[in-house]
Amino acid sequence: MSGAFEEHHRGSTWWRCARWLTAVGFFIFAANGVAHSFTETQAESGARIYQHQCGRCHKPNGEGKDDSYRGLRAPELIGGTALPCRPRALQKIRTSDFRTVKDVYEFVSATMPADQPASLSAEEYWNVLAFILQRNGTTADNKRLTATTSREITLRSECAPGSAAVAHEAQL
Repeated sequence: MSGAFEEHHRGSTWWRCARWLTAVGFFIFAANGVAHSFTETQAESGARIYQHQCGRCHKPNGEGKDDSYRGLRAPELIGGTALPCRPRALQKIRTSDFRTVKDVYEFVSATMPADQPASLSAEEYWNVLAFILQRNGTTADNKRLTATTSREITLRSECAPGSAAVAHEAQL
């Protein structure tokens, strides 16, 4: 979140709740022992692809970048604000929730890179997602990240259907 939106909401109850949920969410994302299913080889390959394809807009360390492509903000992919359950306010491309890694795959494989949508192979997208999981503190378990295994990986516990945090987030 940045610019006028952030300036307007900074200090508000909404802002504090959003920051708290983001911090808690990242801790759960990074520490959750269940949320992993990729190989070191996938993550290593994903790192190379990320630097060449994704880093242009999302920056080399995944911190996001304003005005990265046609006035759009490339959001954070690595760190405490990465991959929130719900699309961020003012987000133009993403309209769906990210509850599982499969949800993220469906979005990125259809829309990324923004200047060349759907231009990578399925394997390349899975490898980049493995790299992003790894950079967010998840460890490899030597099972390949695939369409099947990704359905089982909840990004954050508060993203699970019916969780209190998702209900609270919807009210904000």
